[in-house]
Amino acid sequence: MLREADLVFVEPLGRKRVNHLDAVPIQQIHQHWVAHHEPNWAAALVGLKLTVESAGQEDEDVG
Repeated sequence: MLREADLVFVEPLGRKRVNHLDAVPIQQIHQHWVAHHEPNWAAALVGLKLTVESAGQEDEDVG
């Protein structure tokens, strides 16, 4: 499946077959999709961190 998706290429070595990761498609995915959404994820994670920390402080104040 990975070979069909062009994420790996196979190098025949005698009776063995060595699989190598082709990083180019993964880099392209990162550049075209992940990098585009990364700032939104970072902001969401900061908001989540603040929410969790705030809830933790409320629990300490109650206890």
